[in-house]
Amino acid sequence: MNQQLYNTEKPMQDDVEIIVGMGELAVSKQPSTVLTCLGVGSCVAVCAFDPVSGVGGMAHVVLPCGEKTTATAPSKYANIAIPALLEEITKLGGDKSRLVIKVVGGARISTAPGFDGTFKIGDKNVEQVLAALEKEKLTIAAMDTGGEKGRTVRMYLATGKVIVQSVGARPKEL
Repeated sequence: MNQQLYNTEKPMQDDVEIIVGMGELAVSKQPSTVLTCLGVGSCVAVCAFDPVSGVGGMAHVVLPCGEKTTATAPSKYANIAIPALLEEITKLGGDKSRLVIKVVGGARISTAPGFDGTFKIGDKNVEQVLAALEKEKLTIAAMDTGGEKGRTVRMYLATGKVIVQSVGARPKEL
C-alpha cells in the first residue's frame, strides 16, 4: 500500500471503509478494509488485529456495563463487547494470543451548559474496557484515552495500523 495513506485523514480510493456505529462491531480479513469509528467522544473504540492471519476487528463501546445486548448493538456495553469481538475475530481465523490491541476514546465531553462531568462516563468506559481486556488476558499495545475532545479512529487491515484524529489536530498513528 501507498505510504501516503497513513498521513491522510481519509482512506484511499481503493479501500473499503466500514463505519462502525455506536454499539456496533465489525470484523474483516480483507486487506482493503478500513474499519472506522467517527466522532468517538465518551465512547471507546477497541481495535484488535492479528498480524499473522490479517483478521482485524473494531468495537464501538457506548456504556461501561450491562446485562443484555441486541443484534443491532452487540458492543453497547464494555463487558459484553470484548468477548463478542474476540468471538467474531476467532470465527474468521484470528488467534487471540496474537492480537494487537489498541484502545481509543473515553473523553470527558460536556453535553449541556453547566454540566460538570459528574457521571464521568468516558472514564468508566475506559475502566471497564481495560478490565474486560485484562479478564481475557490481553495486553494493550497502545492507548489514546481521556481528554476533552472527540476522535475519529481508523484501522487499516492491510497493515493493522491505527490512525487517530482528534478534533482540531493532525492525524497520528497509534
